[in-house]
Amino acid sequence: MSLCRRRRDPIADTIYTLSPFKRICVILFGAVSIHLTIGTYHTFGIKISKIFSFETKNRFSGNMLPYMASYMRNFTDPSVRIEHMMWIPTFQGCFPFAMVIGGLTSSTFSPRVSAFIGCALVTSSVALSAYAIQHSFAMFFIVYGLLFGLGSGIAYVTAVSTAINWAPDKIGVVSGIVAAGFGLSSSIFAPIQTWIVNPMNLPATKDGYFVQPELLHRVPSLFTKLALIYGCMQAIALIVVCDPPFRKSRSNESIANDVDEDEEDDDYERPVFDNDEDTTLQLSPNEMLKSPTFYCLFAALFCCSFYANMFYNLYKTYGESFIEDDMFMAMAFSIASVANAIARIGWGYLTDRTSFQIALSTATCLASVFLLTMPMTRELGKGAFLVWLTGTFVCMGATHALFITATVKCFGNRHKANNYGYLILSTTASGILLAAISQFYLKTIGYTYLFIITSIFPFFAFIIISCIQWTPQGKLVT
Repeated sequence: MSLCRRRRDPIADTIYTLSPFKRICVILFGAVSIHLTIGTYHTFGIKISKIFSFETKNRFSGNMLPYMASYMRNFTDPSVRIEHMMWIPTFQGCFPFAMVIGGLTSSTFSPRVSAFIGCALVTSSVALSAYAIQHSFAMFFIVYGLLFGLGSGIAYVTAVSTAINWAPDKIGVVSGIVAAGFGLSSSIFAPIQTWIVNPMNLPATKDGYFVQPELLHRVPSLFTKLALIYGCMQAIALIVVCDPPFRKSRSNESIANDVDEDEEDDDYERPVFDNDEDTTLQLSPNEMLKSPTFYCLFAALFCCSFYANMFYNLYKTYGESFIEDDMFMAMAFSIASVANAIARIGWGYLTDRTSFQIALSTATCLASVFLLTMPMTRELGKGAFLVWLTGTFVCMGATHALFITATVKCFGNRHKANNYGYLILSTTASGILLAAISQFYLKTIGYTYLFIITSIFPFFAFIIISCIQWTPQGKLVT
């Protein structure tokens, strides 16, 4: 039960008067807009080849990374290297912990208040980064790393949970559309960042740093301008971030005669879209953590997250080992990113039409095949590389759309934000394993064996999901 007494939301009432299609379009507009702003951490990346000495050119896939490292080397701390900056996106990934907080704030206050807290943290962290980057790496690390990650986790889970509440019979496609906004963010904001900082397309040095004063002086103002863009988008989106209106059940009408209107209990109120199926199973986080179904989903998400992050970090370094065409690599990434975003919607739709088990099994099997045969593209040429890259990105899109759907179907709608927060902690665990493998083994394994090893992870996810029906709640996703 909420600690704050639930009040009628006139905006929710107004949205509910619209036709079903217009209603969900309005709600998705708000959720997708928020995800577009918080998904920009994908523009911050570092190439493993630089850190771990792959024999490729010193180019960097992160759009923001070289600008920030170059500024700090020249004006803040000469000892800063691009390698040091990798810890910032690592800590921006703390958002799984923040998702648990987002679930608590949403249930305690309201989705709009919860989303406001998350968005305010994200936008303020970006704005404060304009000051922090001029003074110390540690301050910048805390502001742009931890604070951004905390806010994005709260806003992420609140936005997608609210959208699902308006379409409980289309959980897969709704979560897929919202996740597509998160995935498209880097494709939209990376050109904006480049246009603000480097409109003349000035080149970096062979080590990947920029030294032109006119470029470097634009870096702090980049954060201010991005904060203004994010703030405007979020302010508009927050207007429509709300749960559907609540109604009184029949049992409540009879009770109302004996209970003063000011003492109505929230437990007697139900969303207008509630049905018997939605309320048959409602597990709290403590109950969920005792279920074997949760650990099957946790292990499967661990495997999916690991292979996706490994491939995302390696595809460009591998491609550059036999493709000397930067324009082609940029085009290939853009095509694959758009395909990934569209695929998130497609996987969600497939889940709604069939089941979570069928959709994820299909995605993981295809991912294993693409990863296992990726070394063949060296001989087949860059056209084949584009096909394999796009195919793998399409498979990766299933992860973001499907697991929150499985969380709702297995453990109920009421605690989905908290439950999903605990489930997605598996991505943090997979990130730790990825960092360990990157640091100690990448230099000796080589690309061929690395892709073979990585292909095992989606296959393990396939095996786990194939057996999930024998767990207590597993039949709900088969």
